[in-house]
Amino acid sequence: MKRIYFIFVLFCTCIAVTSRAQTISGKIIDSFHPSTVRNVYEIIKHVPLEEAKQIALAKLIEEEDAFFVKNLKEEVVISIPTINALKKLHEENLQKVFSEEELDQYYRGISDAEAEAMAVNVREKTKAQLGTSYEEGKYIFASFYKIFLESKVAEIKYADKPKILESKLKQIKEDELKILLEKCGISVDDNLIAKRVWKFKPNTPFR
Repeated sequence: MKRIYFIFVLFCTCIAVTSRAQTISGKIIDSFHPSTVRNVYEIIKHVPLEEAKQIALAKLIEEEDAFFVKNLKEEVVISIPTINALKKLHEENLQKVFSEEELDQYYRGISDAEAEAMAVNVREKTKAQLGTSYEEGKYIFASFYKIFLESKVAEIKYADKPKILESKLKQIKEDELKILLEKCGISVDDNLIAKRVWKFKPNTPFR
């Protein structure tokens, strides 16, 4: 009976998740070139957008494609200045459609896998240095995942504002390393050299 109940709950959960999954507007599929549809999908899989915003985004992507084709005809091989101009145009177009919250969510989505890999690397380096426990490793991963993820978002958002970027990166790192120290007693410097400030135990309350 318990097994049947578990399967039923799992089935209902899958339906709920599927119903909330982001899907691309049928109007876009019917009205735009397949490459535009694919580009819109690659964006909205990271951040849900209502139909009106999807359509607005598709139109802007068409403009980007037209800009690309025009320059390709003139240059034959796309130049670095054109690549930079395309990148700037794309960022400006995202800003036209997305709210600040949606933009941050999109940047986190495209940076997630790399941030996770980098956090795993730090966790393993720390384990080699200190022989950290499983619980300590979880805290280290969580803190560095957030450091890398939020830093990548900041690097995209403030690429043309170096002073603000420097301040943001410093604050992100300071905040998360402070939390890491409070939770498991481990400090990590800029060279990823770790040391124990106090001995962590599984039942140790947070400081």
